[in-house]
Amino acid sequence: MNTLSQRWPALVSRHAALPVQALFITCIFLSAFLLFLVQPIIAKQITPWFGGSAAVWTTALMFFQLLLLAGYLYSDLATRWLRPRTHAWVHVGLLVLAVVLLPIVPETALKPDPHKAPIGQVLWVLLATVGLPYFCLSTTGPLLQAWYSRLFPRQRVYRLFALSNLASLAALLAYPFVIEPFTGSLQQAQGWSLVFCLFALLCATSAWAAGRPKGQAAAASEMAGSGWSTASNLAPTWADFGLWLLLSMMGSMLLLAITSHITQNIAPVPFLWLLPLSLYLLSFILCFEGRGGYRRAWFTAPLILLLAAMAWCTNLPPRLVAIGWAVPLYAVGFFVCCMFCHGELSLRKPGPQYLTRFYLCLSLGGALGGLAVGALAPAVLDNYYELPLMLAAMSVLMLWLLRRYLTANKAAWVVLALAVASALLTASMAWVFHRQHAMGVVSQQRNFYAASQVVESRGGQGEAKRALFNGTILHGTQLRSEHGQRTPTTYYGTSSGVAEVMRYTAGRVGRHVGVIGLGVGTMAAWGQSGDDFRFYELNPHSQQIAERDFTYLKNSPAHHSVVLGDARLMLEAELAEGRRGDFDVLVVDAFSGDSIPVHLLTREALAIYRQHLRPGGIIAFHVSNLYLDLAPVVLRLAVDAGMQAVQLKSRPSQPETPSYWVLVTQDQAFVSQPALLARKLPLASVGNLAPWTDGHNNLFEALH
Repeated sequence: MNTLSQRWPALVSRHAALPVQALFITCIFLSAFLLFLVQPIIAKQITPWFGGSAAVWTTALMFFQLLLLAGYLYSDLATRWLRPRTHAWVHVGLLVLAVVLLPIVPETALKPDPHKAPIGQVLWVLLATVGLPYFCLSTTGPLLQAWYSRLFPRQRVYRLFALSNLASLAALLAYPFVIEPFTGSLQQAQGWSLVFCLFALLCATSAWAAGRPKGQAAAASEMAGSGWSTASNLAPTWADFGLWLLLSMMGSMLLLAITSHITQNIAPVPFLWLLPLSLYLLSFILCFEGRGGYRRAWFTAPLILLLAAMAWCTNLPPRLVAIGWAVPLYAVGFFVCCMFCHGELSLRKPGPQYLTRFYLCLSLGGALGGLAVGALAPAVLDNYYELPLMLAAMSVLMLWLLRRYLTANKAAWVVLALAVASALLTASMAWVFHRQHAMGVVSQQRNFYAASQVVESRGGQGEAKRALFNGTILHGTQLRSEHGQRTPTTYYGTSSGVAEVMRYTAGRVGRHVGVIGLGVGTMAAWGQSGDDFRFYELNPHSQQIAERDFTYLKNSPAHHSVVLGDARLMLEAELAEGRRGDFDVLVVDAFSGDSIPVHLLTREALAIYRQHLRPGGIIAFHVSNLYLDLAPVVLRLAVDAGMQAVQLKSRPSQPETPSYWVLVTQDQAFVSQPALLARKLPLASVGNLAPWTDGHNNLFEALH
């Protein structure tokens, strides 16, 4: 009886705390879910305004990373310098103001000027639309965990960090599979805003629970007997801060490097980027969940072997790399690397009273890693060298961190020798990668848009040719002989769909041709004297390459000009200025890679194209793609606009590349040609496929 009477107050206190714990847990999960979800929602809304340029995406990523870092800094400073009650009132005020600024729908007054640099305009639109709500969400993870650790010091607070990453993973997978297919961008923004209101209510309640005097007194009483003053709660040193920063940077840099490599050099598959990001979040969940997801003994040997295997695979010729084994190898290798980095972080996490500084270092490291690979590498490296460099750096970091662990165990000398060999191998493979990618290369350059490589080789009959590649994607080829230099090749050969269009319109005087996507300028080979070709190109390096390393533009008898910028924005700006293209032919060729500029395939985009056409003009969509069937999408747009569509496939023959084209027009004479009717492919039924719009489109509908 005495034992029961002694335990009764503790049991009552524990059960009374359950609703408060559930409140904190729900709020943390909801905040992380909304934090990850807001980025694709707002990006989808502003893409038609700014186009699909890399500068837009890089700026948006930088904005969210910096705001996340600001939220973590606020959480650290506020928990250290503000009294709990004062802090609660400040935070509730921020939440109320964020709710007042909802919904997260950009105002039309924020629409940018297409003639000005997009960076400042993107930042302003994001700040005005989602700035404060995103800031409030970014503070929630470290802030509520700090409050939770004060109220419940006996609980394992770092499990809440694992919970927040689980919520982020849920949002990552829910958006493309559950949310995007069934809702438009406006409905997404409105739904997100409603859920944010619920979050704000829960977070304000959590702040009140953490700031009330009774809660503070109870926390102080429990803390006194909880064993907080243990060795694990010693104040972190500068060495600790540096190691937290380094490990989080390495994980972030490997994420971007692996993602770029598998999507550029192995398989340009849409949505393949989801795999490494999911594994990245999963490693955080397993390492911080609190039940021993990371053990050095489990991961040391696999890490050594996988680093060597990935370094070896990186230097294989592309023809020997198969998606069936290369993607799993990099996925497993990346996951083990993340488990090592994040596992070592979990072993070095400080006591709960220092967790906000710990999370601040993790956030800073992730941001610096992202900037190093996303911004610095394109500026200083002329190819995708970051993966071999990161593998070498990871080997050195592993060896340095495990040196004491391995040397202390006399039986681990074999593992130590393998670790040293792996570090030497990965470092040498980085040099081999550089030398191999210089063979046969005429020129290579890189910016935010792509790493472009011009390679010279000889064909099957010994004829020299030059080709432009971005990873594994071919953007054009030119034969080097005098006659071959004027021969249209690859996707634009004499049996291609666009060839039929150019032959049909060849007799028109003063023919105007618009081309979205410059490539190496192959379309200019179809030019005649008196023609006017206008190319729209996003990447300024493409113009330099086409004019320096290829001669299609120089040899063409037609007049040509190049308009730099997002094609849709430029065409829209020309209409606003009263300058119609009066195109007889408009070629849309921007869909051969893994990252499809969807804003060029919507009802609104087609309306802009039609305004630039002369009566009887033809729009030629190049829809060749290994993993996406875009022909039904174009057909549905044509039907929606009251136009006719014909699909053609080129005949496989050198120097042509098999290609698919969908030709859209209102010219009945063109689509009724016997030669065209004999070649056209049956267009797949569009079924229930709705026309893609700026507000509702889904690439999953187009997967083969």
